[in-house]
Amino acid sequence: MGFRHMSIMESIIKFFCEILDWNWLGIIQSLSGVATLVIAYLALTSWKKQHKSQKITSLLDELTDSIHDFIQSVSVPAQHLQYIHIAIESCQYDVDLDKELEYPETVRYIQKEGRESATRLMDYIRPCSASVHKIKSLVVKAQMFNIENFQDCINACEMITWQYDRLQVVYSILSSNNMNWRHPKVIEHLGHLSDITYEDIQKHLSESQVSYLKFVKASYSREYNA
Repeated sequence: MGFRHMSIMESIIKFFCEILDWNWLGIIQSLSGVATLVIAYLALTSWKKQHKSQKITSLLDELTDSIHDFIQSVSVPAQHLQYIHIAIESCQYDVDLDKELEYPETVRYIQKEGRESATRLMDYIRPCSASVHKIKSLVVKAQMFNIENFQDCINACEMITWQYDRLQVVYSILSSNNMNWRHPKVIEHLGHLSDITYEDIQKHLSESQVSYLKFVKASYSREYNA
């Protein structure tokens, strides 16, 4: 029993002697170097995340400003659209109205004032183009960041800029006063003109803006919390 106890003690002493023989200075220096690398890596990773978050928030800020600019500028041609529809309705009392047509008032208005009205409308539409191009460019650029739920942003921006396209359709119809008014395609286009109203444009803009702001708020929250 005493012999076994001595053997255990000798083994323990030998183990501690071996530990004492280690190059602790070198081990500590190595561990310090590893710790420095780990800290540097974590700092770099954190910097990259912060840098990406700053880029995303900056881009979304710019996109928000562009959407605001567009909504402000498109309100002018949209309001002019109200006057166009009022003028179309007033054509129901025109003595030369062809009531056999599908949209007689619209046709009569285009025949009488279409080109002049289209020119005025285009003067109001033209200032909107810069913000539309900016919105589309920023949406393409933002897709590189793989932002969560970014499709919601795309859908909202497409709906917003679509109102610009719809006003372009109105311009195209108004400026064409020598069409075959009984042709099915022409009748279809005239129907589109009846559907594109100030109220409808404002409805789409309002709903899309709410969707966009909801997306932006969620994105900012994720980036700042990260």
